[in-house]
Amino acid sequence: MDVRRVIAEGLQMRPPRLPVWFRYDMHGSLYNDKCLKNQHYYFYRSEVAVLSSNIQEIVDTVTTPVILVEMGSGNSEKTRSVIDVLLKKQTTLTYVPIDISADFLRETSESLSRDYAGCLDVKPVPGDYNVGIDKIRTIPGRKLIIWMGGGFQNQAYQTQITRLQSLAQFMTGDDRLLVAVDVTQEPKVVERAYRDPDDDAISGVIMEAVSTKHQTIVIPGLGLSLTFDADDKLRLHEGEYVSCKYTEAQLRHIAKRGGLSLSRIWTDADKHVALCCFSKGAGKQTS
Repeated sequence: MDVRRVIAEGLQMRPPRLPVWFRYDMHGSLYNDKCLKNQHYYFYRSEVAVLSSNIQEIVDTVTTPVILVEMGSGNSEKTRSVIDVLLKKQTTLTYVPIDISADFLRETSESLSRDYAGCLDVKPVPGDYNVGIDKIRTIPGRKLIIWMGGGFQNQAYQTQITRLQSLAQFMTGDDRLLVAVDVTQEPKVVERAYRDPDDDAISGVIMEAVSTKHQTIVIPGLGLSLTFDADDKLRLHEGEYVSCKYTEAQLRHIAKRGGLSLSRIWTDADKHVALCCFSKGAGKQTS
């Protein structure tokens, strides 16, 4: 990916925008971990709850031995529970974490290699989701691909479908794709969840930075000069929304458009987060 070209094109749009992944350098990744502690941020808490309550059923959707692949792996904290259960079913495991922050990925991979020495072979892939999908395409054998942490729903809607289609092109009937999505339908819960932990300002599902005055920002590396008037906005994601919310019918529709079958859904008690198991080809669909 040509990062400079992507950033420059986004900043010249109306409204100007930055891709959501742009904030995930080392500092941004650490700040994201801090945000997870926000008492109103239900997604992380609910995701952990549904994963821990159903971990055995989730792992049983795929036949072992298997290779574990993770899109947008972050600190891999939640993934450890998946690794633990898989290592009860197979003596060794190859884990392929994919993350945009190379430095953060390296530290996380080194930590996992130390903690699971002798039984976990960590093969990190630094890069965006397209880089990750290209890498997965080359990995032989049965795979469990997991996409946790809300990364899937932070993409533009058409991009979600396109990337499902890309995965579907090489997934076999033995592979499984596990995606965590937000199914909350309560507006006030959503508003509280996306407050900055150090600020009372609501960013919400449409995340924007607002200029407080007339100003010109020069970016020599991109050859750009951007002028903002007071109250002009900078969109902090590519699509119309970030952190999309879904109904079950919408999830089944996006699965169909992506060329996959939604074979199983698990949710937490509060119905905030759904873990969706996608497979290749038609199959029995349950929830």
